[in-house]
Amino acid sequence: MKFIPGIKQAKYKTLCFLIISLAIPYIACPENIWCTPEGKKLEEEIRAIVHKNKPEGASVGISIISISTNKPLYKLNSDKSFICASTMKLFTTAAALYYLGPNFKYKTNVYYRGKISNGKLNGDIIIKGCGDPNISGRFYEDEITAIPTSWADSVEKKGIKVITGDIIADDTIFDREFVHDNWPKDQLSEWYCAPISGLSFNDNCVDIEIKPNKKPGAPAYVRIEPKTSYVKIINECKTTSQKSKQSYSLYRKPLTNLIYVEGYVWSKAEPQKEWITVYNPPLYMATVFKEILEGKNIRIMGKARVINDSDLNMKRKLHKLAKTTSYLRQSIEVTNQHSQGFYAEQILKTLGARIKKKGSFSAGLSVIKKFIAKLGFSEEQYHLDDGSGLSQKNKLTPNMVTKLLGFMHKHRHGRIFFESLPVPGSDSTLEKRLKKEPYRSRIRAKTGYIFGTSALSGYIESLNEEVIAFSILVNKVKHGSIWKARLLQDNICRSLVTYN
Repeated sequence: MKFIPGIKQAKYKTLCFLIISLAIPYIACPENIWCTPEGKKLEEEIRAIVHKNKPEGASVGISIISISTNKPLYKLNSDKSFICASTMKLFTTAAALYYLGPNFKYKTNVYYRGKISNGKLNGDIIIKGCGDPNISGRFYEDEITAIPTSWADSVEKKGIKVITGDIIADDTIFDREFVHDNWPKDQLSEWYCAPISGLSFNDNCVDIEIKPNKKPGAPAYVRIEPKTSYVKIINECKTTSQKSKQSYSLYRKPLTNLIYVEGYVWSKAEPQKEWITVYNPPLYMATVFKEILEGKNIRIMGKARVINDSDLNMKRKLHKLAKTTSYLRQSIEVTNQHSQGFYAEQILKTLGARIKKKGSFSAGLSVIKKFIAKLGFSEEQYHLDDGSGLSQKNKLTPNMVTKLLGFMHKHRHGRIFFESLPVPGSDSTLEKRLKKEPYRSRIRAKTGYIFGTSALSGYIESLNEEVIAFSILVNKVKHGSIWKARLLQDNICRSLVTYN
């Protein structure tokens, strides 16, 4: 160490000792974390939780920062990339708030082309999609067909009794890569793998209710909503008097709308509700709308179909019949509260369509990458593959997640982002976790799960009102050990709430 002029040697030695002594706590802390006695105690608590609850063979990444003091509290593998599951939705929704704002409007318009004479429309009706994920019963008291029925009412008010042409679905705001290549091929019937479309309806799923027959051995009752000819049910599910024998499955044959219901349902079971995806979403919307019109005794001489090149090249004027509007704020809340992958991907392609003029997975991801660059990270530090986290190829670092959370906490739309995150014990993905006080009212966090991965990231307000951002990503979790990864996450959250 260089001699400092003006200080005697003895005093110099004392000064050196003091400097080294003061430096020891900082050196001892992992990854140069700012340490205090309280911080050291927190570090020891978290280290013990990880040691006790880490699933065998799993890898764990943790980043915890104090937003109040802008200092790190704990880090473990924080710059290592992890499969992030639904943590990806935080980046998709944050980018949407940043570039589009919460009051961005989705506007779905219904037009007619041709002339109306004596109650006859000599032409077509076109539903022009805008990527809206909210055309469902979610905001209409669970009345699935509320929106297309309102459109049909507008047709009726126009005095149209006969339509000589077609009902056309215009989905051109997005491309027609309905399903991502890296989504699990054996799960594409499941609601969380719902296809993405410029014109969507009912989360691009049909609701299926399975109800036991009164007579054991007889076929179970299967009912679908909306009532439509678009899907065909192959019912091979039987009623059983043995409760232990109840086991059924639903499966849609690829590239078709044939849905198989197989297995057994217990004779005393309550009606069971499931959701199965459809093939070709825009045609689904056009078909259901056509059937609703026909239910109002409006004769349609053409067919339900998807827009084609000849339609796009046609110069005939479009006349507005109806409009449906929803807001991005609604979509972000559904995305994060209920971890709706369909919503996240619709938002992703909306970003692509609005910012890059191309409604595709890749265009949407390029917008998110631009947003991540603003956080100070290069593309070499992560990998993005979709907007929902369903793909196993999405990889983020815990440090990226807490940096995002800190950024959004200070952003002008930060309150909306914060309030979109689940509250423990509420009707959300945290419904059964951390629901006792003082934890319930002090945690807002996004869960994440795909095979082998468990994640939890969000905000905590400690008992002394310190605001903390955290991200806990657990990979390589063996089958049957997810509960242990969640226990690890929950116990760390409990420590952070009581951290002083």
